[in-house]
Amino acid sequence: MMQPGKYIGLDVGGSHVTASLIDTCITPDQPLHLLRKDINAFGKAFNIITDIGSCINEILIGDIKIDAVGIAFPGPFNYEKGVCAIANVGGKFEQTFGLHVKQALKDITGLNDTIFRFSNDAHCFATGAFYRHQLSSKRTVFLTLGTGFGSAFMKNEVLLYNDPALPASGTFYDQDFLLTKADDYFSTRWFLNEYRYLTGKEISSVKELVNTDPEIATSIFWEFGSNLGYFLLPWLQQFECDELVIGGNISKANEFFVSSLKKRLGIISEHINIVFCDDTEDCILTGAAILAAERNEAQVALNKRKTTQHLLPVTSILANHSSYNIFPSFHSDYEVNKGFNSLADKISIERIVTIDGYGGVLWGTFRQQLHKALSAKKKSVFWYDINACLKSPGEIEKMIEENLNGDDPVFGKKYKGSLADFFDNKKLELLHPDPDAEISIVYGTGATLSNWQGLLVYADVPKNEIQYRMRAGSINNIGSSKVSSNTQMYKRFYFVDWPVLNKHKEQLLNKIHCIVDEQRIDEITWMDGNDFRNTLNEILQQPFRARPWFEAGVWGGDWMKKNITGLNKEEINYAWSFELITPENGIVIEGNKNLLEISFDFLLFFDNNKLLGRAAMRFGTEFPIRFDFLDTYDGGNLSIQCHPRTNYIREKFGENFTQDETYYILDCEPDAKVYLGFQNDIDPCAFKTALLDAQNTGVEMQAEKYVQKHAAHKHDLFLIPNGTIHASGKNNMVLEISSTPYIYTFKMYDWLRLDLNGQARPINIDHAFNNLYFDRKGSYVQDKLISHPVVEQEWKGGRKIKLPTHEEHFYTVDRYEFTGEVQINTNNQCHVCMLVEGDRVEVTVNKKTTPFHYAETFVIPASIENYSVHYRGNAKAFLVVAYVKEECCFKI
Repeated sequence: MMQPGKYIGLDVGGSHVTASLIDTCITPDQPLHLLRKDINAFGKAFNIITDIGSCINEILIGDIKIDAVGIAFPGPFNYEKGVCAIANVGGKFEQTFGLHVKQALKDITGLNDTIFRFSNDAHCFATGAFYRHQLSSKRTVFLTLGTGFGSAFMKNEVLLYNDPALPASGTFYDQDFLLTKADDYFSTRWFLNEYRYLTGKEISSVKELVNTDPEIATSIFWEFGSNLGYFLLPWLQQFECDELVIGGNISKANEFFVSSLKKRLGIISEHINIVFCDDTEDCILTGAAILAAERNEAQVALNKRKTTQHLLPVTSILANHSSYNIFPSFHSDYEVNKGFNSLADKISIERIVTIDGYGGVLWGTFRQQLHKALSAKKKSVFWYDINACLKSPGEIEKMIEENLNGDDPVFGKKYKGSLADFFDNKKLELLHPDPDAEISIVYGTGATLSNWQGLLVYADVPKNEIQYRMRAGSINNIGSSKVSSNTQMYKRFYFVDWPVLNKHKEQLLNKIHCIVDEQRIDEITWMDGNDFRNTLNEILQQPFRARPWFEAGVWGGDWMKKNITGLNKEEINYAWSFELITPENGIVIEGNKNLLEISFDFLLFFDNNKLLGRAAMRFGTEFPIRFDFLDTYDGGNLSIQCHPRTNYIREKFGENFTQDETYYILDCEPDAKVYLGFQNDIDPCAFKTALLDAQNTGVEMQAEKYVQKHAAHKHDLFLIPNGTIHASGKNNMVLEISSTPYIYTFKMYDWLRLDLNGQARPINIDHAFNNLYFDRKGSYVQDKLISHPVVEQEWKGGRKIKLPTHEEHFYTVDRYEFTGEVQINTNNQCHVCMLVEGDRVEVTVNKKTTPFHYAETFVIPASIENYSVHYRGNAKAFLVVAYVKEECCFKI
């Protein structure tokens, strides 16, 4: 079980810490040489760490090379991280609450390259007892009877943390027994309480009970053994236990209770070997060392992201882009710093630091990298993990249960609360920086809820990287103890995590001292907070692009692959480009050639009036318009689908406005079609039957029997207000101009195909039939759902075309067709623009000119009164401009 080598085992108790050097070259059952030092568990964190560290250092005599350090530490404790979670249990070790004890001990001992592993004492006892006593049982139950009721389980020499035959918690102490919990009956306090009940006298220990009143002790122990057998019997039977190993101080008096224990166990006691250990401490120390030895921290690093798409470069490539740029940036005269070393320079002069950030930050790696940089500057740091203050996963799951809509793969309802709802206020009150630490840092998503006063660093991470990390299994939802399926994780991100994190981010914007782009986890970039806010102000007075990101899909095509340089050509296809889906897009800031990406919503939080103008009254900090690409070139049809009506999306999903769309045909093949509106003779019942037959029995549906199919031509605009049946056909390159909500697609028919992972995509027939307008049929489609261009203005070399949208759409679309230059007034509206014909235009605002290429989406903030667009080509340029209708800018 244990590899040859030298290990340190430690057992941290409430009054002392015991250590021993474990040499596996000697026989397992050799008595250990113990080093014991007093410890004040009620003392300050710095003193506790110093005492434990000095115990380790005293073991390290001469040039002994230690392979690992194993530490048995009382719980609750995050044993994987090495973070103390002891709170509200009487005060012991509470000064270390939230502290990254592992890092603190590595620093104070200088064993930075040595494996440290923390385990609970029951697991250490089980592992050590099995090794020292050379057990050979197949199904073993281990108990430690002392100040608490410890338990551990092994099957075929392997520790079990969960098993169908065991309690869900993986332990016995919290199980119901008689009038209360098992821990209240099988621990020292039961003996003390029972003696007080029988005699009215006080004693301080079980040992004193045995020595003071043997007759009463015999009676009490008999009842203890009987109760223990009564509790254990069903569990031992269910687990099919063949060996019961009992240690702890109470086990030393086993002659007083073994008879009643066996009697209560009945016939199964004849088939279970009961072992009492008189070397409990040696077992715990040995087990702690063994568990540390089994931990291979040099294992292959976790794949942090799963995607074919490239990371944003750290440094801008100053190329003269002649076409679409997949990494657009906004130049700032302020400095963008790079690397953890430069951030460490900023932090090293502080005493108290808070590092907050968005969900999806790789906090473990971030902390390690920054700690390494601070250590290089000879700075000692106590790290405090804000996750120690989270409510339990069960409490959080119950809190958000209604928002997740069960196992629905797509839809939930937006959570209206705040990030603080996920945290335990009593635990937050326990989290304090240690006054004796050189630097104290509280870190993690929500760290500012600790209310520490000091430097505030905020780490942002783009939504596309969050999804890539989600797919790799390297991140989790807020307060979740398990990695769920991608669909369930994304649903929880969308409906729960992101709404509360966005509110939290907005509240912090004006307080941030440093903003960090964490997506390149090995080489971050960051800006000073004031420089960052000044840059946001500059962006809101100039044209700018969001950073697009690209995704493959089952119906995806190859137009983008062929026409957009910089994309990974090995990707199977490209179905979408998130050109401007602001809840998921970022803005890239370039300063002194370094790139820093921040989420788009920072602009809205900073000054939504400058960005949205008069539309800010209605939309607040929600950006109203979305641009994205749907590429079906040599691909396939989109699903037959519709989107929710306004009241439906509000009541069912918690959105403020619905998903009204249009299809602008950027490019297409001669055979391209768009499915839109019902046939004049539509029979809703027959249509639903056909859909259900397709879903349930795989019967192919003839879509054209129910849905109209229209020829698509370049620059057509198809109108898709909520409740309208539609789909893009094959061989279209669609610019989807839409209101911002983007996941509320009710698929009715998906052509009997599987997704790229070989799974059926969700079908939402019931949702669809609650929203479809069956009167959008026949001639209504041609009249009302296909835009009929109107020339609004003409001048020499150009004209302005109005592309009317449906009355349900709160936005409208203009197209400027021109040569030379055109002046455009915003009328205090935000314009979302794209060059849909021509190779490049130059947009000038206040004598500053910015080039934009074909198919690039760019934003003109409402703060810009007018802008000029210059086209130097010979043929006409076509510029599409979308904005909120004047009459739709006000609250409704």
